[in-house]
Amino acid sequence: MSVREAVPLLLAAVAGVLLFYSGVFAVLFAVPVQVIFTKDGPRKGIAAAGATAVAIVVFHLSQVMRIDSVPSETLRLLFLDSLMPVGLLIGLAVFNLDHRHPWWGRLIAGSVVGVLGAVPSLRILAQAGEGTGPLSDQLTAMVEALGMTERPDAFIRMVRTVALNTIGVGIVGAIAANSWIGRSIVLRRYGLSQSLRPARVPERMVWVVIVGLAVVLATWIGDVPLVAPVGWNALLIGAFFFGVQGVGLIQHLLRRRGMAPQGERWVATGVLILLLIPGVNVVALIGVPLLGMSEVWVDYKRGDEYEGHSEH
Repeated sequence: MSVREAVPLLLAAVAGVLLFYSGVFAVLFAVPVQVIFTKDGPRKGIAAAGATAVAIVVFHLSQVMRIDSVPSETLRLLFLDSLMPVGLLIGLAVFNLDHRHPWWGRLIAGSVVGVLGAVPSLRILAQAGEGTGPLSDQLTAMVEALGMTERPDAFIRMVRTVALNTIGVGIVGAIAANSWIGRSIVLRRYGLSQSLRPARVPERMVWVVIVGLAVVLATWIGDVPLVAPVGWNALLIGAFFFGVQGVGLIQHLLRRRGMAPQGERWVATGVLILLLIPGVNVVALIGVPLLGMSEVWVDYKRGDEYEGHSEH
């Protein structure tokens, strides 16, 4: 690989590290990698993902090494903790390289890899929530430094529960967001835009939501918290897919009523804004997936022909 070819990959890696450690935009750290995938193809996309993964691991460990007298066991665990973004990068690569399956199947496949990469971090958090593990004291000290001096262990347990219950939909959403934004950046250069109007999930996906909801209700009634993460992740992942379908349906209905093609991108933006408004976000979180789910029984697009640039 020539220097000219390597420069964009290195820039993508640097941008990924800066985004990952920015705090606010951490979840979008793989957007530069997706830009390379879309613009330059799979070979350079894989190289960009690899360079970004190495850069994040090296930077992560360099920050740890600045701490005096770090025990070797702690150093090993912190290295394993850095595998979460690596897993997400591999999951994004899987999503881009698999052209045989529909978008939702590729997204699930990529997310399985991403969740596997997050297992070490979840294990560390679970141990800290129980007051055990080499990093328990460090996490407790971090929570106390944030001003939560009363019962920091309870706060850590709450974070652990939320993380376990939402890790699946978190990885799914992260891969989808990075892919969507990265592709949009490239397509805009050519005057094109993506649309979710063709986005459909199989009708059997509704059973994922139903079974997930049943498990969640069973954990509340029977107090069996060990299976709660299974129910919550199934429910939220199913709701996410139907939410994507719901946004596409809103775009379709508005387009049928005369909305300009350029206005479609603002539909997704508007839904995201609603999700950030307390109180109103409940309507978006429940209403949009239910709208998408209603397509199982109502064919809103019967007799309509439409084209889009979304993955399908």
